[in-house]
Amino acid sequence: MDVKEYITHVYDYSYWANQRYLKVAESLTREQLHKPQGHSWGDVHSVLLHMLSSETVWLQRWNGEAPTHHLDPAGYPTLAALKSAWTQAEAEMRAFMASQTEQSLQATIAYSNFAGEKFQVPLWQMLMHVANHETHHRGELAAMFAVMQVPHPEEEVIQYFLSVSGQKKF
Repeated sequence: MDVKEYITHVYDYSYWANQRYLKVAESLTREQLHKPQGHSWGDVHSVLLHMLSSETVWLQRWNGEAPTHHLDPAGYPTLAALKSAWTQAEAEMRAFMASQTEQSLQATIAYSNFAGEKFQVPLWQMLMHVANHETHHRGELAAMFAVMQVPHPEEEVIQYFLSVSGQKKF
């Protein structure tokens, strides 16, 4: 399997898992969605927005832009607004990945973080970072759901592979 095919599988899984957790978030009351839980970004809505924001920021970097901050939460006051923006971001991410070659995935990309520090990393490593970052935050969401006693699905990668192979329905 080449790097492009692998990265595509990773993102297919990540978007599958994100959709499952967004569905859980849709079942929450406004109070549950915005209840501080003590995790990195505070509440369920904020964690989801951070995930979208990070994905958006990295895509901007790969397209030669130099974003200086995360998305403004005021622009995403509802889960519906966040989901709509994420649908667009996913389409843009998939189009970006489809345009890549094995060579472009190996190419080193220079970028600056929000603190102005400069780095150079192969594109495939940055793509892996974004997917891994979302896995981390889904773990936080799972903990938040558990604390609130909200049922939530398993989203481990084997569940995805069992689903797409038709061995198990989720």
